[in-house]
Amino acid sequence: MSIWALIVLCVVQGLTEFLPVSSSGHLLFFEQIFGITENTMLLNLFLHISTLLAVVVVYRKIIWKLIKKPFQAYTLKLLLATFISVFLAFIYKFLKLENVVFKVYPFAFLATSMLLLICHIYQKHAVVLKQGEINYKTSLLVGFVQGIAVVPGLSRSGSTISSLILCGNDENKASEFSFLLSIPIIVGGFILELFETTGSKVILQEISVLGYIFAFLLTFVVSMIALKLTIKFLKEQKFIVFSVYT
Repeated sequence: MSIWALIVLCVVQGLTEFLPVSSSGHLLFFEQIFGITENTMLLNLFLHISTLLAVVVVYRKIIWKLIKKPFQAYTLKLLLATFISVFLAFIYKFLKLENVVFKVYPFAFLATSMLLLICHIYQKHAVVLKQGEINYKTSLLVGFVQGIAVVPGLSRSGSTISSLILCGNDENKASEFSFLLSIPIIVGGFILELFETTGSKVILQEISVLGYIFAFLLTFVVSMIALKLTIKFLKEQKFIVFSVYT
């Protein structure tokens, strides 16, 4: 893998993990463009850790409150949504649907566009968005939506944030819940790829140690920028920009 291909993958991963445009769809797209055929599992592990660290840094105060009081209702809602998502992800893996969704992922991008457009219209015309706590029914729905977003082209952040807003929750609560919900999902993806990496032949010489460090730091910086941008665009009701893009 060339240094330019590595830089592009890091920037794409860092931006699209949190911007509502689908990271898996973009990585699939750019891997095809660069003709990357080598084993990238180890690189993906580093990128997962880097994006996870970005969420932890941005939401460190809220995460610390949840750690101090782990049995509060908000934590249970996050766990409920995570359970639904993981269940659907296991079905996806068990039925081996990767080859099927590979053929339809351009249409998944269009589905993301439509959802973001509907969210934008709702934001513009909604009289009042709730500032209170997210209820359990909404948590179930968001978990279901996040589970479906395993399909490349369907944005995880875009789907979950839009669903929360369409359920009447305000932008702050929607972005906070969505990004906190990404933590167990990123950890789960990390563990899954770790097992896959352990059971496969990984060629460490494809990327140098310095290359992995560079990839980690670059992805972290870009992820921080993407998180802040997503929150900013959401508050300013500019998700229409991502709808047009996807």
